Amino acid sequence: MTDQNATFHPQLGDNDKLTPAMFYTASSMVWGKVLSKKPIRVSTWLLTDMAPNYLTIYDAQVMLVGGVKPKSIKFPVLYLQIHNINAYHLIPPVSEPVDYDPNEPNRKMVPTTAIIEPFRFDGLTRMASFSTADNYLAAAKAEFITIYDARMTCPLVPSIKGAQTPMVLLRQHRVMFSMEE
Repeated sequence: MTDQNATFHPQLGDNDKLTPAMFYTASSMVWGKVLSKKPIRVSTWLLTDMAPNYLTIYDAQVMLVGGVKPKSIKFPVLYLQIHNINAYHLIPPVSEPVDYDPNEPNRKMVPTTAIIEPFRFDGLTRMASFSTADNYLAAAKAEFITIYDARMTCPLVPSIKGAQTPMVLLRQHRVMFSMEE
């Protein structure tokens, strides 16, 4: 049985790093420190072929939000299957550069609300200036869609303090979007 109050400090190799990150599943929020290689951008890791099947999360906390009152459980090490991740972001103040050139011409930022299970994300979607929400979503093929300058809330559990982050990735086939054009 796991001692839920224990803290585990992994042996890091010269090319390893721990990055604080938050993950959202159908009924939980999971946060802790993700183990990866130094060159990996954790903020976009799950978009790549280098993503593992399971993320190893140290000093993990799991908040179950499916019931009336949220319940939090701590684990020294947690293995989270990436196919269960509906959304994820780094935990501020940790950040990485955004994944686009802000000076790229012919782009616009569209105010967006995304609902993914019990969580709501409000932010901006970046798309071609001539595009519409219909065209953007019809052409989107990636597993995750990015929303920038995002704020997370949980309407079902208002006591959950929201999170603000420069970018959040949302699993496309599990999200509902509303975009103001």
